[in-house]
Amino acid sequence: MYRHLLVPIERSDACVEAIGHAAELARSLGARITFLCPQAGASDDAAQHRQAASLLARAEAAARAQGVPASVLTSHGRAAFEGIGGQAAREYDLVCIAHGGSVPPVPGVAVLVCPRDARPMVEKAVGALLAVHRARSDAYDDALRMARPDARTIERLREAHGEEHALTMALRERTSSLDAELDELARLAGREAALLARIAESVTHDGTAGDDTLHACARFAWERMGRIEGVVLPAARRYLRDEDWSALAGAPR
Repeated sequence: MYRHLLVPIERSDACVEAIGHAAELARSLGARITFLCPQAGASDDAAQHRQAASLLARAEAAARAQGVPASVLTSHGRAAFEGIGGQAAREYDLVCIAHGGSVPPVPGVAVLVCPRDARPMVEKAVGALLAVHRARSDAYDDALRMARPDARTIERLREAHGEEHALTMALRERTSSLDAELDELARLAGREAALLARIAESVTHDGTAGDDTLHACARFAWERMGRIEGVVLPAARRYLRDEDWSALAGAPR
């Protein structure tokens, strides 16, 4: 019986799919997850560290939404990951890696290579959604590193994207089992939008944006994106039909 899963995180669509698989597996087994970003300690690049923080926050949100206890293994680069060795064999029962991922297996621990849904219309629709998530996460990275985010930066965060809405509406039409989760996602989006509106007004009036408020917005965004990636997308692959995916893939951007 697997009780503790190690899930390496990379900036790829396949890795997002692997997180969903791992979270659902851990829930079914009553297991816990530790997430690790091998790139997090690989260099002193500040932008890379911010990207790693966003990836790990979204992964933790995905696990929490599935009711799975999750933690993050910090201060480890790729070399440290490769050298975990015997310690990993004692602490972890299974390593879940993305299909085609570049992360090496851990000696002494079983490995699950998570499958991918290779249907072209699914890849196109999901790819468009995850591209939006990456762009939005990058936009928050840019805003958080600025001493005084300007109005244009804040407006970039307030841009509307139809991919999430189209996906949730398609799911609501196919099943009611996700209504509570989709309602929670709408609440998080509303909180984020309200805070961004306050920041935009503050920037317009006095040219400043409160750091605490902007960080709160980022946390709402990461939580929502993680829940979509870890709960909504796996459910969509179960409930949506080929015609639904074709409609999502063909929707204007």
